[in-house]
Amino acid sequence: MSKDLMIDVAVLCQEYTQVDFNCNNANMVSLDPIDITEESFREIFYPYGENFGMDKNIKNKKNLDHYITFLAPHRTLKNGKKFFLLDEIITNIENDLNISRNAFTTTSLIDLTNDLSKIKSLADINCCSVLSSLPWSVITNLLEDYHLANADNKDHLDSLLEQPTKKRPEQLIFVVSVVFKTPTQGVRNTIIRFPYVIR
Repeated sequence: MSKDLMIDVAVLCQEYTQVDFNCNNANMVSLDPIDITEESFREIFYPYGENFGMDKNIKNKKNLDHYITFLAPHRTLKNGKKFFLLDEIITNIENDLNISRNAFTTTSLIDLTNDLSKIKSLADINCCSVLSSLPWSVITNLLEDYHLANADNKDHLDSLLEQPTKKRPEQLIFVVSVVFKTPTQGVRNTIIRFPYVIR
């Protein structure tokens, strides 16, 4: 049994242009884990304290921008394959509709490219697009509950995040997901998962 603890922290959503073509379930993409300190994670995703949210200016902080980028070389898939958002979404559309991208109208392919090329980082997602998220106090409570269930000594409970000597999971992973959806009939949502390994 794995000793990792993975907590889905938030789900954001980004709509993109409808794809028209000349003929007539979500695609899940998990990126490779991103090592980050709890302090940096909170600075990026909980900058105002209790509630999940991102300050759009975070992408200008050079010490943090690599944590939120969609771009290679920072984002990879299994086996070190470089992640390319536009290609991932177009491939998913092709698979869902069982047609080649060559069947897309030139206009919709250009519009899709234009929409997705603007998204370089999580900070480029619409800031009002949070579908669901956990408050920081809920995350802390989940970690304390995990500790209670796995602790040898239950007498002294402190937050796992604040007390690194507490028994922690082998890996503590917070996941931020982005849902890419289109009004195009037959195309499933593409969900990109950013797993953050808290160090």
